[in-house]
Amino acid sequence: MKDVKYISTRHLDAVIVENDYIKVIVYDKKDSPYGWTKRQLMYSALGVDEQDFNYKYVKSAVDEVFSVFPYEEIDELLTKVNKYYEKNKKQI
Repeated sequence: MKDVKYISTRHLDAVIVENDYIKVIVYDKKDSPYGWTKRQLMYSALGVDEQDFNYKYVKSAVDEVFSVFPYEEIDELLTKVNKYYEKNKKQI
């Protein structure tokens, strides 16, 4: 069984399947006035090699769903992914 790691921001998840691929999942997130948050799956991109997981790849997945998006969230996701790889002795 392969080790799977999820790294999340408000609307994005990076799914890292160890020694295989990494992909991005895009959600629409709605906050309830009652305190819970609903995340609805909007788009799940095909997995790519670690070297191909970059700003352009994530932005193309986001652009499939949203016409207006806080693109600094992409930078936040890439920073978190890079920190994960630094911790595990890899850099994308």
